Amino acid sequence: MGRTFKVCVSLWIATCVGCAASAGTGGHGGVGGAGSGAVGGDGGSAGMGGSSGGGGGAGTAGTAGAAGAAGLGGIGGFGGVGGIGGASGAGGIADETQCNGIDDDNDGVIDDVDVGMDGVCDCLTVATLGTPGGAGQGNVFNSWLDARSAMGAVDLGGMTLSAAVLAPFQVLVVQNVEGRVFSADEIQAVEAWIRAGGGLMTLIGYSGPNEGTSVNTLLSPFGVSYGTQDVMQGACPPGSIPVLCTRESKAVTEWQGHAISMGVTQVGMDNGKPVLGNGTIVATGEGHTLAMAIEADLGKVFVWGDEWITFDSDWSGRPEFQVELFWTNALKWLTPVTECQVPPAPPPD
Repeated sequence: MGRTFKVCVSLWIATCVGCAASAGTGGHGGVGGAGSGAVGGDGGSAGMGGSSGGGGGAGTAGTAGAAGAAGLGGIGGFGGVGGIGGASGAGGIADETQCNGIDDDNDGVIDDVDVGMDGVCDCLTVATLGTPGGAGQGNVFNSWLDARSAMGAVDLGGMTLSAAVLAPFQVLVVQNVEGRVFSADEIQAVEAWIRAGGGLMTLIGYSGPNEGTSVNTLLSPFGVSYGTQDVMQGACPPGSIPVLCTRESKAVTEWQGHAISMGVTQVGMDNGKPVLGNGTIVATGEGHTLAMAIEADLGKVFVWGDEWITFDSDWSGRPEFQVELFWTNALKWLTPVTECQVPPAPPPD
């Protein structure tokens, strides 16, 4: 509301009062004598966001006097507040389709790629150490993995084991290393690689007289080893002539609850070795431990008491065996939980 001003101007004896209108209109100047007209009242202030108040009216000129000054204009209302812009939308999540060491789909697992949906990670990096067995096609495991993983299996041959050699791989499969002497530095490098997240799987049963000596040195930091007794002897198929037959492996059927044995009912062994030490028992037979799993810090060790799971005779010649599933489970368990973990293959039609 406009203020009311009271102004008195006298000339000789005349006095006049001019007041601003209550609505904010300036008051009229008094009739002066020879003096100046009264100053008009200020206009009323506008409300928030309203239109500005009207300016005061000009003062009425006095007799022989100057016209009164115009009242002050009202204060303009405040402009409206601009609206807040909408938040930016989240970017789309990429699919995991390439082996780039990045968690592209933000699911907490790096390179969980399985384009063919065969249950084996396409980005899995596996190295093999030692020579395959000679009973049948001993490299069937390598061929199987080569067909499912973009990286395949890399044979380390006679390379000296070191942090640099082992670093590119997630899993190391030790086959027949009889006669190889591992240095203390190599044993320490393998142990450090495992404890940092690597997965070691060992095989035995290649029939060498001292085959357990070398592989046991690699296993020694984890309190597990192979015994020397022969176990799970295979036999000729029923009705065959013993001297002419091709001996078949003996079925391992006693499985403990473990991720490696999930869905597995039978896998073959022939002339294997018992597993000794402390760990989680995965399979037994003839009163012996045939498979043991050990977790060591971030890494894992799986000790299997035979090598026939690498031969074509048990992959294709024994349909009652689940060798492929056994390998798939083992590799998945040995791989770090934050890398290359893919769902199992869908069941066949």
